[in-house]
Amino acid sequence: MTFPNTELEQERVMAAASVGMTLDPRNTADLVIVILLSVIYGINLFAALFVLWNHKYPPIKSKGPFIMVAMYISSAFWFIGDLQVDGHVTLIGSVLEHCRGFGFWVRILLGVCTITVLISIRCYSLYLVFIQNIPARGYRFFLPIGAYFSCLLIVGIVASALNPSKSVAYVPGLDLCSMDKPLKVTMFVILWVTDAFTCFVTWKIRNIKSSFRELREMVFSLFIMITALTINTGVQFAHPYYPFNRKYRIVSTVFDTAAVNAIWWGIMAKPLLNCLFRREEYFQEWLATLCEDGLQKEYQVATSLLQYQQQEDPPLEPYKSPHVPYYNNNNDNDNQSTTSSRLTFRKD
Repeated sequence: MTFPNTELEQERVMAAASVGMTLDPRNTADLVIVILLSVIYGINLFAALFVLWNHKYPPIKSKGPFIMVAMYISSAFWFIGDLQVDGHVTLIGSVLEHCRGFGFWVRILLGVCTITVLISIRCYSLYLVFIQNIPARGYRFFLPIGAYFSCLLIVGIVASALNPSKSVAYVPGLDLCSMDKPLKVTMFVILWVTDAFTCFVTWKIRNIKSSFRELREMVFSLFIMITALTINTGVQFAHPYYPFNRKYRIVSTVFDTAAVNAIWWGIMAKPLLNCLFRREEYFQEWLATLCEDGLQKEYQVATSLLQYQQQEDPPLEPYKSPHVPYYNNNNDNDNQSTTSSRLTFRKD
């Protein structure tokens, strides 16, 4: 099938005109956007795989690499859903014709909702570690997360069980998907409640002492998500037929992509690029900053260093430098009292 399908696009224009509306047919502008943004997500895939491969590298580990990889996957789901919902590609005759599958489950539940709660999880992890002084694991960590995803699962099952006209339906003449307003309101309420919770927790951690801009990253991520949610709320309810307008649908998709990429790279750019280009130098700088701040326990230095040693080939061996005091991996408490401690490793 060629793109754009001229015959199909003419039928779509006529179908819209029959109900008194104007529809901009898909053209090469839509194709260019699809290709460019796909290239961006392809680059991000390599970045996510690099983070996964180097997840034991302490500066990367401190950012929550598995959460960040999950955030990339969710952003990709969001993008795939945008291609369908915003009307950039032909739906009829493809898997994207299944509006509830891609427009609801992939875009909203696995994409928008999941990336929103992953940001909330990062914030909640900081709260547990720096305010409650407990590790981000155990029932206090997993119980709220499990409850949230259980609610999403229930909403998804109910929406799938309803008649398409009461949830998400394919509109044959327009080759677009349409979501019923009550379901749309429900999903936006869930998103706003999630962001409200993140705002509350961010306020609770406003005075934490951290070494690597965690609070600033959290505030930046939250600002981007609230901005994106505000704009999407306004567009969905004030101009629900925006996919009919080529300029609006392109801006909508590009903005969503820019928002999630700004969040991801805002958190991962520094440790990822330094790991790639100045791995050992940045590692030593990271350790020095951490020990000067006296936050070895909060960042689980002993565990991180042990795992990092074991993954290197050949393994890194701790040694005592005349200028850099030796660091004992088995005794975090002694090192917490020596904030000027340095840590260094060498390769044989």
